[in-house]
Amino acid sequence: MEICMKSLLRVGLSVFTVFLFTRPLSAKEFLDPDTIRKLAADVTAEKYPDADEVLVDDVIEVEYQEDGTSDSWDDTAVKIITEKGKRNNRTMTLGFDVAYGTNYFTRVQLLKPDGSIVEIDPEANSKVMTDPGQMNANIYNPNSKRLTLSIPGLEVGDTLRYVIRRQHHKTIVPDSFSDYQTFEGPTPYERMTYRIIAPKSRPLAKIALKDEIPGTVEFSEQKNEQDDRIIYTWKVKDVPRMFDEPDMPTRYTVVQRLLVSTIESWEDLSRWYWELCLPRLKTTPEMKAKAAELVEGPKQRRKKSTPFSILFHRKSATWASPPKTKPRAMNRTTSV
Repeated sequence: MEICMKSLLRVGLSVFTVFLFTRPLSAKEFLDPDTIRKLAADVTAEKYPDADEVLVDDVIEVEYQEDGTSDSWDDTAVKIITEKGKRNNRTMTLGFDVAYGTNYFTRVQLLKPDGSIVEIDPEANSKVMTDPGQMNANIYNPNSKRLTLSIPGLEVGDTLRYVIRRQHHKTIVPDSFSDYQTFEGPTPYERMTYRIIAPKSRPLAKIALKDEIPGTVEFSEQKNEQDDRIIYTWKVKDVPRMFDEPDMPTRYTVVQRLLVSTIESWEDLSRWYWELCLPRLKTTPEMKAKAAELVEGPKQRRKKSTPFSILFHRKSATWASPPKTKPRAMNRTTSV
């Protein structure tokens, strides 16, 4: 009887573990393969002589809650025109911080020119690792992850279709939602839809379309008296590709882009961060004594303070602990 109960307990725990860590089987999908194929048939090298790939269609739907947490789905179709376009899309990368949420692919397909569809297993072709790029900034945060997906069998003429789910279970700024979406890139955009579903109790307070390309973006806002939600929709069409220039700023800061937020003003954001930092700015007698020692004598000030400054900044960066916006207490940073 005791052995039987232990076996049942092990089975129960195994089932619970699978239930807890297995991704949901249901997924939101917006694009129809037949429609994608018809649209992609008109995407040719003759029509786009300066493009390696073309965004045929992309539907992004983001729904956020009153506390700012959100769930989004991104259904994308890209036509591969050249060998360079093939190389550009053989792997795809998603970055995320597990302290705040997760990103993953739910579906990946290759729509072949002959009408066949090749299904790619997202889990079998994905790997997750700690983001190595942060080491360049002398920072190590084990929560910062990078998911890399390989696309086997991709060929010129294929249309790559993939669905991404992004879940944010914790916000950086409490009880707020903000997002940043580009409507232009290094590839032509034929069609794109960006949709935000918001609670009426916390609507978007700020909406800004930057570096607008006239005639390419159409905005609508839908409210229903019987529903407690607001639906904001941006429809994007016929956006030509942009070309990088030498020494230009980071691409996403200069292309056509949308910024949205439920935060009313910069003062509100500044006040929140000041209140977050203030308790951690307290000094200790040991810190004051060390500061006095370092600046003792005007002739030695520069010589002594420079090594300390470098040491302080290195420790501050290397010991940065998640969550990433939470400042570290000064007395802990300088105690070693």
